[in-house]
Amino acid sequence: MQPIQIQGAQNIVHVSCGKEHSLAICNNGKVFSWGAGTFGQLGTGELRERIIPKKIDGLSTLKVIQVACGNYHSIALAKDGRVFSWGQNTHGQLGLGKEVSSRATPQHVPALDGIPLAQVSAGGAHSFALSLSGVAYGWGRNHAHQLGLSPTPTREQVFKPMSVAALRSLDVTYISCGDEHTAVLTENGSIFTFGDDSAGQLGHSSSAQKTGPQKVDWIDGPVSQLACGSYHTLVLSASGQLISFGRGPLQRYGSGTSPSKPYNTQSFNISSLISPNELSSVQVKCIFAGTYVSFASMCPSQTPTCANRTVSCVESLLKISQVDRVLIDKWMSAGAESEMRQTAKREIEAIFSSPSCLTASFLKPRSALELGCCIAVDLQKAGEVFKELTQKDWIAGRVCYSLLNHLIPALPLNSPHQEALSSFLLLPECSAALEAQNLKSLAMPFAKAISSMSKRSLEILEKYWLLLPDSTFDRVVQMLKRAVISQLPYYLAHPHCLEVVPVLEVLKKLYKVNKKANYKLQISNFYINEILKKVGLEDLRRWYIWIEKSLPVPEDKYPVSFCRFPFVFDPQSKMWIFYWSSHFQQEANARQALLSNRLQSSGEAPKLPVFLLRVQRHNLVESTLRKLSRVEDSCLRCQLMVEFEGEMARHEAGGVLLEFFWYLFEEMTHPEYGMFMYCEHNSPMWFPAKPSVEMNKYFLFGLLCGLFLFNRVFVYVPFPLAAFKKLTGQKPSLDDLKELSPVLGKSLQAVLDYEHDDIEEKLQLCYSISWDNLDIDLIPNGSSVAVNNTNKKDFVNKYVDYILNKSVNGVFEEFKRGFYKVLDKRIVGFFEPQELMEVAIGNEKYDWDKLEKNTVYWGVYSAEHPTIKMFWEVFHELTLDDKKGFLLFVRGSDRIPVTGMDSEKITIHSHRLLTEDHIPEAQTCFSILFLPPYSTKGKLKEKFLQAIENNRGFGKQ
Repeated sequence: MQPIQIQGAQNIVHVSCGKEHSLAICNNGKVFSWGAGTFGQLGTGELRERIIPKKIDGLSTLKVIQVACGNYHSIALAKDGRVFSWGQNTHGQLGLGKEVSSRATPQHVPALDGIPLAQVSAGGAHSFALSLSGVAYGWGRNHAHQLGLSPTPTREQVFKPMSVAALRSLDVTYISCGDEHTAVLTENGSIFTFGDDSAGQLGHSSSAQKTGPQKVDWIDGPVSQLACGSYHTLVLSASGQLISFGRGPLQRYGSGTSPSKPYNTQSFNISSLISPNELSSVQVKCIFAGTYVSFASMCPSQTPTCANRTVSCVESLLKISQVDRVLIDKWMSAGAESEMRQTAKREIEAIFSSPSCLTASFLKPRSALELGCCIAVDLQKAGEVFKELTQKDWIAGRVCYSLLNHLIPALPLNSPHQEALSSFLLLPECSAALEAQNLKSLAMPFAKAISSMSKRSLEILEKYWLLLPDSTFDRVVQMLKRAVISQLPYYLAHPHCLEVVPVLEVLKKLYKVNKKANYKLQISNFYINEILKKVGLEDLRRWYIWIEKSLPVPEDKYPVSFCRFPFVFDPQSKMWIFYWSSHFQQEANARQALLSNRLQSSGEAPKLPVFLLRVQRHNLVESTLRKLSRVEDSCLRCQLMVEFEGEMARHEAGGVLLEFFWYLFEEMTHPEYGMFMYCEHNSPMWFPAKPSVEMNKYFLFGLLCGLFLFNRVFVYVPFPLAAFKKLTGQKPSLDDLKELSPVLGKSLQAVLDYEHDDIEEKLQLCYSISWDNLDIDLIPNGSSVAVNNTNKKDFVNKYVDYILNKSVNGVFEEFKRGFYKVLDKRIVGFFEPQELMEVAIGNEKYDWDKLEKNTVYWGVYSAEHPTIKMFWEVFHELTLDDKKGFLLFVRGSDRIPVTGMDSEKITIHSHRLLTEDHIPEAQTCFSILFLPPYSTKGKLKEKFLQAIENNRGFGKQ
């Protein structure tokens, strides 16, 4: 045998042989090929036989670390993690899709981009790639199930790499392919085989044919090396024992291979240059299998380099570039003008230009993934490494350059594989470190890349986002928010203002993920308050006009419309859109009145249309409902003015309206009125399943709720969050039932949490419930269907659905119809349920110091008066419940308007008829506290708490 001469090459570090061709890698990463080239498997562009090895020019710009030869195709893995293939593609073995029949030069396999690969392998007409995390990807011919995929007609040929589910739990570390079979080596040294077993090449002791990976269980001890020929398999144990099974060339029948009898037993009669029996006196170092031959390299057992153990085939694999502690220390110590600095720059650029290498650098240990962790990269470690590296300006600059110019453009945007998208999780961590050094943010190009992702890839990324810890998820949100803020100076400069649109679109996706995760972050984390500092109220007004007329926002003419992204506005900002909607409607009404005057030739200036409602104080509810039932729809969106019959008209700002709504709702929401039900003491009110008042009253109540919002009046109506969810089209949950009825909600949660098998005997529940004095079957014949561990979730869901949806469907639809008779449903749609609730009935964001600062004093009182000083000392010593009770006493509500406590003022007034023997009094409609002049702090506290306690009532909090 003559040695192969490779002209101009350095040392050969790796060789692979196919059926009729061979490949060799030199230590500089260049690849040479020789042999038959009928199907382009040489990769040189030639389709003829070549005896002299020739460099493959299509790979000359890369450093290749692995090659694998199939029968008529070839695969290469580059140091940067990319995979290339060439040759025959009749069965999809190149992984390039159906349209390609063959390729004579190396072609990039984009379906594997972003995956941190450990190995590539090629069989007769099938191929494999194995990731560092142990995920196997197969493609090509699968008629004998050599890919390990389920046997279906559509999977006889796989044209693009597909994750092999059957191998995921095996902890695969190495893959070898035969002609129509495959063998894998696992972390614990076991061998699993699958595919064609006509020659016994799978090594299964049983004659029963099985599909999918099956363990070769008769091999003693762990295996260190594995190699597959066409119809045989070689195994080298960790102790140095060589084992082979299968056989050499099969008898050919026509165009196929059809042995007369399958060989399912261990066979040592394979064609080889040396018999295994002759190896007893030497230690085998490495094994190789060709089409019909086998090779073993060896050293005498006494040779020290063998170290009395074989080298694992996994250890012999070269790895793709990745960051490690050794590299970090070398980079950090590299001198300014040294050769080490130049080498480090090349290494940094190689790693931070490749999504695969970046991911490989921060992979979690396999043991962590086995425990069920679905995020394969260690984001905390990545953040720490990025922070350390970016302390050096030259490293930070090189990293930033590589990410912006190479890695982000190379991100896998159309990958169906989870591993490929891990780089999208690492980039925000790196961006945070770069921004800390005042380097260019990655947010803009990062957002543009996400906006270009395929639907399938985006769904995978969104699942990753769902799994992120809250702090990590928020880091992504804040990165994008900063990018939006950075673009606000260009808001009026078209087309520069449109640069922010992809960022807002990605923020929108994150917002939806957050919502799906039951608000892992508070809604306020998404607010960008800086927008309204740049975007004026006139812009909001223009947006409303577009919405009102259902027009698309003309972005080629106007700056970007933030109204498409309402989640960036806080509830107070959204209130301005509410107010602009009412103002716009009132302007429209005024123009209509002006036109009417002109048509009638009237010389009078038109008055701003108002909705004047005259009601009887002594019969407030019924007179109000009677007037509202006859009002025209056009009046509802005019400025509301209320007058009490027989009293002088008072039109001071908000005072009469507040008084009107406060007394109206106090009566209508009282349990004795019978319109609403209260499940428990101090619980919110809810709609009854069996209403005792006429249905029209629910319509009118909804109309009243719409009116107080439209007219910017803050009145507390004790609805739970479920009501606002239903108004905005969202489905209430068990958590909402817990708010409505804590006792019932806790009981249903206990049903879900019960895990013992005696649930039927212990809880004795069935699909029949009692609610609002009604016995209800949740399903047909529900009283005879017991609740068990199988159906308990369904039972709870139906229970919740009945109380919050089905039982109140009729009355709630009437309420909703009235509510949207006044308000624009599209504008209300800007609000999340929590935000709408905050706008409608306030929040609990208390600032008691601010309340004291904003308080106004009348009569003899001032901030320095002794009674006032005692009052605030007593107040600040109260419990939270008593402080809330005070707000309820003096304002009629213990909740704070969305505008915050800055806009909240109370007035403390002395009264000449009150002495220290009296308890304080309040005029709720105007937030006035009449405080007697107490002489001692103890007396003040006693009377003050007495007034608060007397004010607590059913249905109030």
